[in-house]
Amino acid sequence: MSQADNLILQVGTNQMELVDFRMFQQEEGGQIREGIYGVNVSKVIEIIRMPPNLTPVPDANPYQAGIINLRGQVIPVISLAKWMKIQEPESIDQKHKQIVVTEFSSVRLGFIVHKAAQIRRISWKDIVPITMATSGRHSGSKVTGTVKLSESEVLLILDFESIVEEMGIFGKQEESLERMRNQKSHETRYILAADDSPVALGMVTKALQKSGFSVLDAKNGQEALEKLRRERDLDPEGKILNRVALLITDVEMPVMDGYTLTKEIRADLTLKSLPVLMHSSMSGKENVRKGFEAGADDYLVKFEPDGFVENVIKILAKKSASLNNNNQQALMPSENE
Repeated sequence: MSQADNLILQVGTNQMELVDFRMFQQEEGGQIREGIYGVNVSKVIEIIRMPPNLTPVPDANPYQAGIINLRGQVIPVISLAKWMKIQEPESIDQKHKQIVVTEFSSVRLGFIVHKAAQIRRISWKDIVPITMATSGRHSGSKVTGTVKLSESEVLLILDFESIVEEMGIFGKQEESLERMRNQKSHETRYILAADDSPVALGMVTKALQKSGFSVLDAKNGQEALEKLRRERDLDPEGKILNRVALLITDVEMPVMDGYTLTKEIRADLTLKSLPVLMHSSMSGKENVRKGFEAGADDYLVKFEPDGFVENVIKILAKKSASLNNNNQQALMPSENE
């Protein structure tokens, strides 16, 4: 592999690249603490200097600092300090702040940070998920994982889906979920949904259950793979049956990401035929290409409930038709008979 290849993040290596940014907090004793945070490079469009003034928006969400016009596109700008509820030091000069312009869940948002430091390449195995045992994680958690950088430094990966939810941007999706009529159960097999964001996982699970599907969930790719292997069963003839009919997986997950999970499934003889739907907040042609390269059957950007369920039904119908066709071919006599 050439040096140029090493610079490109390969699919299925279970690695990610983070924009490392800093937020400074003034504590009660007057000390200033530096917090280290990260956001996936795939969600970042660019990083710009803080403009002298932001255009205010009447009756805006309290976290919204205003809007900017970036090359003809109006982008809401969020104050991360307000969302994180930290006290900004008075010594921070406004003009030294930066705006990280992102795109995820088909939404463009800018986030005010105190300093964007560097890009880090890390393994998802090194990301420790926030669990009930360590943080009392619930649907309002602001952090999805942590990375130990040194004995004294820890980087926190923020749950940007929860920011979108608190901004009310998921309001239409939640209204659509409430309008969905409860359907009868489709079949005895399950759909496994894997996502480390409790907000996203909750909406996916609710949409599937209202549509009549039985749902299992997992918080990361490793947990999903272990559940898939536990859910295997044998029919009366000794053939392996997968009780899970479909895997729906996020891309960004600690321990094992969605790309690596999908490649592991395609390499497992007992799981390789399992349909996989990637469901990620990361949009863009390159992310979609990586999903199909890993072996996904489809790739959807989060989250429009009706379209999401339609795609799930379409994938399951296609798989069912393929199985029926294979069974018919197996029953047909060969030319030598």
